[in-house]
Amino acid sequence: MLSKQALGNTLWGLAEILYSKVEDYKTYILSLLFFKRISDNYHWETQNEIKAFKEEYGREPNAKQLKTIKEKKHTFIIPDGCFWQDVKDAPPKKKNEVLANAVQSIAEANANILPQGIINAVNWNAPAPDGKGGKRLSPELLISLINYMDAVKLDNDNVSVDVLGDAYEYLIKKFADENKGGKVAAQFYTPQEVVDIIVRYIKPEKGSKVYDPYCGSGGFLINSAKFVKETDPTANSKNPVQIYGQEIVWNTWAIANINLVLHGFEGKIAQGDTIRDPKFLDENNDIEKFKYIFANFPFSQENWWGNGKPKKNKKGQTVYKKDGSPQMEYPSKEDFSDPFNRFDYGIPPYSNGDFAFIQHIIASLDEENGRAGVVCPQGVLFRGQPEKTEEEDGQNRKADDEYLIRRGFIEGKRDLNNKIIERKNIIEAIVVLPANLFYGTTIPAAIIFFNKNKPEEIKDKILMVYAAREGWYKEESNLNILLPHDILRILVQLEAWGDIEVAKRVIPIHEKRLNKMIEENLLFTLGEIDLEYEEEVKQYNEIIEKLKKDGLKKAEKNKLTKRLERLEKILEKKENKIKEAKENAEKERAEIERVKTELMNMFADPEERKRYFSIVDLEEIEENEFNLNIPRYVDTFEPEEEIDLNEAVKDFVKLRQVELTKDEELTKILNLMSDE
Repeated sequence: MLSKQALGNTLWGLAEILYSKVEDYKTYILSLLFFKRISDNYHWETQNEIKAFKEEYGREPNAKQLKTIKEKKHTFIIPDGCFWQDVKDAPPKKKNEVLANAVQSIAEANANILPQGIINAVNWNAPAPDGKGGKRLSPELLISLINYMDAVKLDNDNVSVDVLGDAYEYLIKKFADENKGGKVAAQFYTPQEVVDIIVRYIKPEKGSKVYDPYCGSGGFLINSAKFVKETDPTANSKNPVQIYGQEIVWNTWAIANINLVLHGFEGKIAQGDTIRDPKFLDENNDIEKFKYIFANFPFSQENWWGNGKPKKNKKGQTVYKKDGSPQMEYPSKEDFSDPFNRFDYGIPPYSNGDFAFIQHIIASLDEENGRAGVVCPQGVLFRGQPEKTEEEDGQNRKADDEYLIRRGFIEGKRDLNNKIIERKNIIEAIVVLPANLFYGTTIPAAIIFFNKNKPEEIKDKILMVYAAREGWYKEESNLNILLPHDILRILVQLEAWGDIEVAKRVIPIHEKRLNKMIEENLLFTLGEIDLEYEEEVKQYNEIIEKLKKDGLKKAEKNKLTKRLERLEKILEKKENKIKEAKENAEKERAEIERVKTELMNMFADPEERKRYFSIVDLEEIEENEFNLNIPRYVDTFEPEEEIDLNEAVKDFVKLRQVELTKDEELTKILNLMSDE
């Protein structure tokens, strides 16, 4: 069986072949991987069914029975002439055409379970744009991809569903890492650590409806299904939860669907604009309801309703912003109407879609028990000003829409006469995250947890967790990272809700899981190191064997010895990398222990708790004019380093003595110079 790191590195080799050769090379690779997997597994399924038939009936199936096996005993139908081997055997000049026809035929044959545009997301036979008769992907490059991929068997005998799914996610993360600063990565990937925190706090249950309206590559949905499989052994392996998602970008939509299939899960991922064209509706054409929603929507999206037009100056020329994009003008909100009645709390500014995306999520939550974990920009917590009178502010000012919407989340919806229809606080908890944690944006982010049916004891409270303190994340040049002990710190605060007894109960659960994750990451890293130096180790062992032989000439022996010395230096680097990986794992285990103690001390100390979290009553939030900016409730200031005055005085005296000595030396030098 192939390991995750072996398969992951092999698949990344495809990226190295294609990189800079075609646009959106990740879609080419992932589509080809999907085709190879179902083709290899088709043959495995056939042989497996024949074996089962022979065990049951004690003979080979006849022609009619064999035909039935081939037609009805497969996950996917593959028409004749559309297998991987058919593409491999095709002449070079025909290879693009044969592959394009194969994936198109498979898509058509499986239309009832595989939407168009997934396995055939790429047109392998597309002409080159120069019009000279060539292919966008040259036959030579396609041959390189086919030959490279052909060496890897992707059937169930060689690659388990878990390994294949993990390798696919590894590949998606590598794609995101390649584009850390760009918006493309943000479209399809949410850091695994953030996904883990949200899913484990929400805790989806077996068979429940799980939805991500802006699903990217499907990370939240996959991890929800994995969580249920991990925590409930009675869950159905293919449908541990009912998966629903929507994604606007075609290629990313295809990636999400492939992600589901390769993980062995079933679900519905629709393509389209979630705000303007939501795909999941009930029989009354209203927004469908879900028990659990997970989302990381596009931050601060301008013109979210598509009704803006570029602003023109007096000369009729487009007015541009500093970043080169056109300034937009929008119509009045008086005529605005949402066919799906999602904006009960207010119509957001057309220039910023944050509250539009959030209100779609809230409208999609089950009224009785719906819960959501949403990644959003921190501005959502405090943007917008309340109404002010001339006496208060020097002028009369209407309340901003974003303020009114946020206030509605906290105290309840209002009618047209501004009367509260029902007092209901649907915000359960907020986690303020470190800056620069997400791909494609430096906008500081937070997680807001919504709950349509909060327990009685917390219905008028909001838990606010501050997780952005220096030292509570790993700083890197391009992207900050939450380490396992940082995840522990956040999750325990969320689950404990200030109760030290709950903290004592949940810490061992997360400690065990996170230590297991550290061990798995170490084994993965060690596997990668072994693969990196595989050829050198092989050469080293071959030379050792040769040197053991009798009768070697001196010159040959000297030559082999020198090669051996060079390899030893290379393999010394390998040992250093192994040592570093093991030391890092050991440090992280120690950090888990340290944070356990830190959390217990914090929960026991009322003053120290103020630096971590606050459980805020609605009265206090109202006093703060429904502003949820975390420094209003949690002490976010970094404590100044304590100074030992006695030591400081001693240091000062020493420095003063050094200064006086230098002054005396300088005076002597100047006197000598004047005498001369």
